[in-house]
Amino acid sequence: MANKFFPVSIDLNNKNVLVIGAGKIALRKITTLLNYNCNIIVITKEVLEEKFLELEKNNKIKIFKNQEFEEKFLENIFLVVVATDNETLNDKISKLCMSKNILVNNVTSKDDMNVRFASIYEKDDIQIAISANGNPKKAVEIKHKIKDIFEK
Repeated sequence: MANKFFPVSIDLNNKNVLVIGAGKIALRKITTLLNYNCNIIVITKEVLEEKFLELEKNNKIKIFKNQEFEEKFLENIFLVVVATDNETLNDKISKLCMSKNILVNNVTSKDDMNVRFASIYEKDDIQIAISANGNPKKAVEIKHKIKDIFEK
């Protein structure tokens, strides 16, 4: 049976977030996370997007390059984003995180995780989070419709 996700907002202020992988999807997740004042650590075999190096240079994230995932990296971590292109590895890390009660988002699965990122619309004192059961394209589409409503 697929996970049933309960919508909730979480304070990430000063929390440690581990991102495994350094490609386009990882960059998209990090770009979102940077708005919430958390400490972002990236583990990757190779940096696939130049923007990662710029973020590291500006002290926005810390990167461990040429690094394989090891269980020790989960120490003192609040949230993990598993964003490698290896679905088997992502699932393995995701299951390990869940067994340790660590929040984990797995980019290669709709169910093998315990946290989903919502598409977020913010304006003034309103924040609307949209989730479409793991379908990010649909969530973004709905977000744009909400934006049209609020900005008319």
